[in-house]
Amino acid sequence: TFCHIGDKGIKFLSRFCVKGQKATQLQQLNLRLIDITREGMKHVMSIITSSPSLRVLDVSGNTIGDDGISLYQNLNTLTELNIGWCGLSVEGAACIKKMLTQNTTLKTLHIGGNKIGDVGVGHIAEALEDNDTLTELEVNRCGLSAKGAACIKKMLTQNTTLKTLHIDDNNIGDDGVGHIAEALEDNDTLTVLDVHSCGLSAKGAISISELIKINQ
Repeated sequence: TFCHIGDKGIKFLSRFCVKGQKATQLQQLNLRLIDITREGMKHVMSIITSSPSLRVLDVSGNTIGDDGISLYQNLNTLTELNIGWCGLSVEGAACIKKMLTQNTTLKTLHIGGNKIGDVGVGHIAEALEDNDTLTELEVNRCGLSAKGAACIKKMLTQNTTLKTLHIDDNNIGDDGVGHIAEALEDNDTLTVLDVHSCGLSAKGAISISELIKINQ
């Protein structure tokens, strides 16, 4: 992490991992902020497919874009994936939706810092309506508004496994947090909710306080 090896560096690393027996024992791989692009992601996928024991992957802070995330399919070994700040848009969110409908092992997903917007979070929320493995979702600083919060509301009324939700630093406002609070009135699985810096006023605070009373 923070070593800026780029696509050429990760290509060399993938060759080592694919050929070496050590790769079969690899459990966690941190590739945060190493300046890889979509081309580098091809080599990351080679490492994943040759490392059946890999459980945690962090590629945050790399400009892999929507094309890079489209390579992430059939990842049925990972339990934690961090793709925050990777230059994703709505198209990337659609790829994540497809991945979530196929994956049966992922428990933690960090996608903060990607401007997927309300439509993008709608894709992800739709996938999570029927997902029974993910327990933690981070969508902070994703350009969401009250419309995006409404998508999350619908998901929370159907999902029964999500325990932690970070939607901080999104301008969902009072109406948005009201949507979330309304969904959580009947949700008995979510235990951690982060809505700081979401443009709330006293009205939004009241929605949260009423929710706390109900969930005691």
